[in-house]
Amino acid sequence: MSSQKKTDLVVGRDCAVLDNGVIAVRRCFSTLNEPYTKVRSIPDYLAHVDHSLRIKKKKLYKKALFREEVRFNTLVRKLKDARRSLIVVFQGRDAAGKSGATQRIMQALDNDMKIFLSVPIGPPTDEELAHPYLWRFFKAERMPAFGQVRVFDRSWNERVLVEPVMSLTKPKAIQRSYAELRTFEWILESQGAIIVKFWMDLSKDEQNRRFKARAATKPWKMSPSDREARKHWDAYSSAANEMFFRTGTEFAPWFIVSSEDKWYSRVAVLQTINEVMKAELK
Repeated sequence: MSSQKKTDLVVGRDCAVLDNGVIAVRRCFSTLNEPYTKVRSIPDYLAHVDHSLRIKKKKLYKKALFREEVRFNTLVRKLKDARRSLIVVFQGRDAAGKSGATQRIMQALDNDMKIFLSVPIGPPTDEELAHPYLWRFFKAERMPAFGQVRVFDRSWNERVLVEPVMSLTKPKAIQRSYAELRTFEWILESQGAIIVKFWMDLSKDEQNRRFKARAATKPWKMSPSDREARKHWDAYSSAANEMFFRTGTEFAPWFIVSSEDKWYSRVAVLQTINEVMKAELK
């Protein structure tokens, strides 16, 4: 994948830049199981993330966050009567604030565990490896009932991110997976789920700064995989761009958020979720 030529971002053809600066990738596919075909170029979506986006004053951050939390809580309470549920997916760079964004969603729901569940996804267990790949995402109430919210800290999309970069799966299987993931998300959506997928992005310099701060104050959050992933930065960028291109659908688009400024990213995530729910719950 890393050898593929990249192109400039063409706003309006398969993506848009939202009012809050988030890049949305939503493409129309002829069929869900459209077979994998090589293309001449894949847009370099990540090269166009605006890392200058910031909320500079704490007072403005608190005000914006509170506004979006109220909207979020109000919209979530409408899900059950509408026979809908909410699935939020976080993928992205290490130290890009996936956990922090998850915490803000939980706090927005006043820590109501009858509604909310965070689902951290790590390497598959032996039991999970004995089943088809997507099986483990349904076990132990990982998928929400009507009226509930699930936040996946990493997800089924690891199939086309970590596995090709680290050569854990054969290329042919990865190529088949793009159609499988589109179909999987279509099934979830057709049965009532509102799916909002985020890629949390930050610069190499900011990631390095956060790694140093984490090592000094929260060493338990550091793992060898963090440093290993940094060595494969370009390969992950290539895999992510292809993932956006091949799995960003009209019913489950990708939203690419700059996490260079944590205040901005937390507000932008809630804003984006709220706008998607508002459109779906009309």
